[in-house]
Amino acid sequence: MLKQLLSIFTVSCLLSCSNNNKDVNIQKGIRTGTAAKATAVLFSNPQVIDSSHIVIYPLILEKTSYGSGFSSGGGERMSFWNLIFYNTDNNTQHLLTDDKRIVIYSININGNSSSSSSDAWSEGINVYENNIFYDVVSKDFNQNNYLDIDDPTYLYVSDKKGNNFKQLTPDNYNITSWDVVKGTSKIILQAQKDSNGDKKLDGNDEVIPLIVDVNTGKLATETFNQNYVDSLKQVLTNTWKINIKK
Repeated sequence: MLKQLLSIFTVSCLLSCSNNNKDVNIQKGIRTGTAAKATAVLFSNPQVIDSSHIVIYPLILEKTSYGSGFSSGGGERMSFWNLIFYNTDNNTQHLLTDDKRIVIYSININGNSSSSSSDAWSEGINVYENNIFYDVVSKDFNQNNYLDIDDPTYLYVSDKKGNNFKQLTPDNYNITSWDVVKGTSKIILQAQKDSNGDKKLDGNDEVIPLIVDVNTGKLATETFNQNYVDSLKQVLTNTWKINIKK
């Protein structure tokens, strides 16, 4: 299950570290319905927003080592429970959200490297110009009393000052990939849906295309309606003589 998507500001930091080291700030994500016991407020490396006065200070939820620290396969993976947006111009600060329990797995400030080139957005809208995107777990889908990687990842957005933080993708759709349609305010996504109803998101579930226009304020919708999907099944059946389970 893909939980860390491509990001300029990556939360899958590749560091030289011991294979068995683990620093958990709040045990197994954030437990829902109970008071979480934190060892400390842990700050990750600050990130400057473009050429502005705003600096992001991520607040570490969990740091987990993986692989070997002496090979390219080893490193450290982080998640965050919140972000501080600090204005160096007037020495003020605020949290990304002060009323939501969330686990942030990645933060995308400027898009990938190709999108950040000088001529990539020479025409049309640059959706990254005023927005930051986040891959976030915010709801206990499988009802195990934790927010963790077994729950759906949702796409969230805020402005560059960390205001207007909101969910872009509908509940119970687990985002596996997404990309901006260059020159527009639209994002295309692939998402898992618990099609067999077992409260697990795995290879047994269907993957559904979604699309969202960031500027409308509305949630993403399925790209293709059911009638069109049914027609595709008919074409597949007729062409390949395959019986598709309903």
